[in-house]
Amino acid sequence: MTQKDIFLRLQKEPIINSHSHHLQDKDHQILNLENLLSNSYVNWCAKSIPSKSSSKDEITKFLNAVRNRSYFVWLEKALMSLYSIDEHLDADNWDVYDQAIRKAHEDENWHLKILHDKCNYEAVFLDAFWKPGDNNNHPVIFRPAYRINSIFYGYNMEAKDHNGNNFQVEQNQSITDICEYIELIDKAIREKKQAGCTTLKCALAYDRPLSFEAGTKEKAQKAMKENADENDIKAFQDYVFHKICKIAAELSMPVQIHTGLGLMSGSSAMELQPLISRNPETTFWLMHGSYPWTSDIAGLTHAYPNVWADLCWLPLISPTAAQSLMHELIDVCNADRLVWGCDTWTSEESYGARLAFLEVLSQVLYERIEKGMMCERDAIRYAKGIMHDNAASMNLF
Repeated sequence: MTQKDIFLRLQKEPIINSHSHHLQDKDHQILNLENLLSNSYVNWCAKSIPSKSSSKDEITKFLNAVRNRSYFVWLEKALMSLYSIDEHLDADNWDVYDQAIRKAHEDENWHLKILHDKCNYEAVFLDAFWKPGDNNNHPVIFRPAYRINSIFYGYNMEAKDHNGNNFQVEQNQSITDICEYIELIDKAIREKKQAGCTTLKCALAYDRPLSFEAGTKEKAQKAMKENADENDIKAFQDYVFHKICKIAAELSMPVQIHTGLGLMSGSSAMELQPLISRNPETTFWLMHGSYPWTSDIAGLTHAYPNVWADLCWLPLISPTAAQSLMHELIDVCNADRLVWGCDTWTSEESYGARLAFLEVLSQVLYERIEKGMMCERDAIRYAKGIMHDNAASMNLF
């Protein structure tokens, strides 16, 4: 069995996608090449996206700057495959790509057809940070995650997370007592689960370091008074997270935590070790491989049976790092505690993320088979676990 044989075999398998920020219908209906690139990780490459009025020289300069970046490589592969274009994107065929995208999205369901028919997604966990807990009005495929960042910024009415949200404002409340605030959190999470939310999503790595102390009610209360300082706010957030973890355990909702990148400083998954050890009944899905500190994820999965490795985004960031971590995880982590998601905004980039993931997965399994460290039967079983069966075993929907 060659690497290509494994890849083609896995292409036919269904996937439960652990993480996505899939845009709403209206956003896909106006997609063109410029909008697509702007709503992709290529836009993170510190280069302005060319517009319709850009010259060929400007387009060429942009493409020369980003062409080797993994974000661009896999999006381009997706576009070439989805729209049957044989030539790599350049200034001369920019309009060809643009028109193909525009024409396809004249079908208002095209973005959903890509997810169903091309990506073979059985379900997609959706983090709609613009409307936490929403399913984009497509409950059959999208299973909402409830983004909890705003909860950590409800110590007064003015504070906001990096998405501009405040929990008390969202809940139309004005609470100054920490006990009442925890009761409000408990009520909100239970209502979100009742409404269909499957997981809790924490992206605090974009707001603050991931080191969470035990915290106390008394220290947390100080942040809800006037003139709270940074220490008071941290104590509040530490205490709140401890309570959220207890609620999540009671409701059997995994806590998805963004690790790596973000603010960089303090975003390594190892910062979460004290929180994880204090909450053995809570299931933690640690996301993105803690890139660039990928071995931290492997170490935590080895030490804590309540830690899962969520490989979402990592194959897009760096297939090289993803392959290395996957080899490590096969060595040290039980096969039933790995999942994957695209972590993208559009169907085209999701398809590219899927291609990157299957390329990484098939290459790693091929190498293990060739070295006699895994038989073909176990390799396919392992792949099906990451792609589908592990998430399905959680009975989240």
